[in-house]
Amino acid sequence: MQTREPTIATTVREVVAEAVNDGLAVVNGAITAETMAQTLPVLHFATGLATAPQQLPRQLLGLMAQVVVPPGTWAVIYLPGGATRTFTAGSHTIWAPPGPVLAQWVDARRRQVQIGPIEGWSADKWPIRLWLAIELAVHDPLLIALHREPLAAVSAATRAAAHVFIEQHSHAELTGAQGIDEAARFVCARLQADPTLAGLEIIGVQTLDRQGDERHTEAAMAATIAAAQIDEERRVAEARHRARLHALAAQTVELDHEHRLRMQMRAAEAREQLLAQHAEVQRATLAAQLDLINAQIRAQVAEIAHEEQVWQSEQARFQQEWERLQQQLLESHRTDQALRLLAAQHESERIAGEVTLGVEERRGAQLQALVELQQQLEDRRLARAQAAAERREHHERVLLELRLRHEQLVADQMARLGNWQLAER
Repeated sequence: MQTREPTIATTVREVVAEAVNDGLAVVNGAITAETMAQTLPVLHFATGLATAPQQLPRQLLGLMAQVVVPPGTWAVIYLPGGATRTFTAGSHTIWAPPGPVLAQWVDARRRQVQIGPIEGWSADKWPIRLWLAIELAVHDPLLIALHREPLAAVSAATRAAAHVFIEQHSHAELTGAQGIDEAARFVCARLQADPTLAGLEIIGVQTLDRQGDERHTEAAMAATIAAAQIDEERRVAEARHRARLHALAAQTVELDHEHRLRMQMRAAEAREQLLAQHAEVQRATLAAQLDLINAQIRAQVAEIAHEEQVWQSEQARFQQEWERLQQQLLESHRTDQALRLLAAQHESERIAGEVTLGVEERRGAQLQALVELQQQLEDRRLARAQAAAERREHHERVLLELRLRHEQLVADQMARLGNWQLAER
C-alpha cells in the first residue's frame, strides 16, 4: 500500500475540526474545570505571595482561555494589549484577541511571618533583642504580583520599626511590663503607614519574646531584692508602730470610757436631784394653784350666795310691793264701794257713771302695771338663775380640768422618773 502524505488542506481541516470539537465540548460541558485543573502545574509562590507568570492554553482558534483559581488565591490575568484583570476563587472563561495570555496566582490567605531576633541598642546603650510575629494578608493582588520580594520588604520594614522603637526607650522600659504591648503597637502603626508595603494589610503585630542584657537584669534584680528587703523592714517597723498606737489607743479608749462612766454617774445623780427638786417645785406650784383655784371657787361661791341673798331680798321687796299694791287695790275697792254708796245717796246717775268710769280706768291701769311688774320680776329671776347655773357649771368644769392637769403632770413626772431609773440601770 502507498501512504499519502498530508497536504496543507488536510492539516487545516484537522485543526479546524479539532477547534470546533473543543468549542462544542466546552459549550456542552464535556470539558470541566477539574479536567482543565489537571493540566495546570502545582502552584509555587516564587516570591512567597505570588507565582511566576504562566501562559494559559488558548482554545477556539485562540479566542478563549480558561483559568482555574483555587480557594484562598487570586488570579491576575495579563491580556494581549497590556490590559489586566483580577479573578477570585473559581473557574473563569476569558475571551481575548489572539495573543499570549499570562496568569499569575497570588496567595489571598492570612499568614503569620515571624521575624527575629532583632538586635538593637536601647536609649541607655544596653543590648536588646526582640522576636516579632506579623499577621498580614494581601489587600491588592495586582501590586503584590508586581512586587519582587514582598516578604523581604515586610521583614526589612519590621526590623527598621523595631530598631526605632528600641533606640527611643531605655532598657528598663523595654524589659518592663508595658514594653511588650508598646513595642507591638508601635511596630504595627509603622508598618500600616509604610508605603513600601502597599498592597498588604497589616492585621496585627505580637511580641513573641524579648531579651535584655544579663548584667543589667542581674543588677535590676539585686536592686529589686534590696528594695523589697527595705520595704519589708519598713512594713515591719510600721506594723510595730501601728501595734503600739493601737495599744495606746485601746488604753486611751478604756480610760475615756471609765471617765465617761464616772461623769455619767455624777450627771445621773445630779439629774436625779434636779428631777426631785423639780418634782417638789411642781408639787408646790400645783398645790399653790389648787389653793388659788379653791380660793377663787370659794369667792365665786360667796358671790353666788350674795347674789342669791340679793335675789331673795329683791323677791321679798317685790312681794312687799305686791302686797302693798293688793292692799291699795283693796282700799281702792273699798273706797269705790264707799263712793258708790255716797254717789247713790248724794249724787245723781250722771255723777255715779263718771265716777265708775274713772275707777274702772284706774283699776285697769293698776292691773296693767301689776302684770308688767310681775313679768319683769319673773324675767329677772330667770336671768339670775340661768347666770348662776352657768357660773356654777363653769366653775365645776374649771375645777375638773385643773384636777385632770394635776393628775397628768403627776403621771408624767412619775413616768419620767421611772424612765430615768430604767436608763440608769
